Amino acid sequence: MPGMPFLSPMNQMSLSSRDTQAALSKPATPPHQLGIQRSKSREWPTSFLDDFESKFWFTYRSNFPAIPKSRDPDTPLALTLSVRLRSQFLDTHGFTADTGWGCMIRSGQSLLANALSILNLGRDWRRGSKIKEECELLSLFADNPQAPFSIHRFVDYGASACGKHPGEWFGPSATARCIEALSNECKHTDLNVYVMSDGSDVHEDQFRQIAGPDGIRPTLILLGVRLGIESVTPVYWEALRAIIRYPQSVGIAGGRPSSSLYFIGVQGPYFFYLDPHHTRPAVSWNPDSTLSPENLDTYHTRRLRRLHIREMDPSMLIGFLIKDDDDWKDWKRRLRSVTGNPIIHIFDLERPNFGRHLEREEAVDEVEALDDDSN
Repeated sequence: MPGMPFLSPMNQMSLSSRDTQAALSKPATPPHQLGIQRSKSREWPTSFLDDFESKFWFTYRSNFPAIPKSRDPDTPLALTLSVRLRSQFLDTHGFTADTGWGCMIRSGQSLLANALSILNLGRDWRRGSKIKEECELLSLFADNPQAPFSIHRFVDYGASACGKHPGEWFGPSATARCIEALSNECKHTDLNVYVMSDGSDVHEDQFRQIAGPDGIRPTLILLGVRLGIESVTPVYWEALRAIIRYPQSVGIAGGRPSSSLYFIGVQGPYFFYLDPHHTRPAVSWNPDSTLSPENLDTYHTRRLRRLHIREMDPSMLIGFLIKDDDDWKDWKRRLRSVTGNPIIHIFDLERPNFGRHLEREEAVDEVEALDDDSN
């Protein structure tokens, strides 16, 4: 059918009903995915689909070990109506599913897992190879309190340090702080984390203290930004499209109004994303075992979804993986040559804070949660 993408049964590729007709046009503009441009083609390049499918995709899960409820009497006020009802009638002993409130945590897990994938499996890794290493990486994110990056650990740190009650939706700022803290605690990864959760100013002296004063070691940069009031201000469109093309990009955890999505590619004004709003049964956790092909399939998809930049929520968490000094120099060069209004600013030294960040940190996080699974 003219104007529609090639649909192959072998690809098992389907399209979201939320995609517009324009979004479904053939890829006349070459798509970019986390720093790699695919060739111009009248059909979706197989290399692009294989790359897309190799990205880790975390979604809502159910039937995992219960996350205890907060005893704070103010907790119900922080939860959405559907989460309160589910908590009262279904999850009476604690939360055994994160449907309706865990989407930003799942987007953050996706961002972190794909950064670790680039670091440990390589940017050119594709599904079907290094199964053992893939399973080892996924075990870090299992829905079990013992797993270093489990939803249980996110919720626990969010409650103790970010003022987030169990069952309460996380925003970009809280998610970034959790990733930083949990990464610092994890002995299984060689990854530093630099966070600016309430702004986009990067200070090289501060960054090098974390990344390594004697030579940069692999460091994940997380920047919580707000690029508008109800939508992304058009003056930032070109810069946002540019930064997701950088070879250092590990995507954007943000979304559309009322939900969180994980953006991993761009084509023209459309951003490709992975959607966490699908509830699947939790996978049993055993760090020493290999996951079945059926369980591995639940962490990947060939289903392409795209969203126009004007529909994106302006609050987002932008991630970059800086592997060494050359990466750092290249990243700075790219940022300083961006056209349009820059989103990220780099300074040699941290400047005194004379009210630069008068905006509440919570402002970055004020996006509502989507309660129900998307179709």
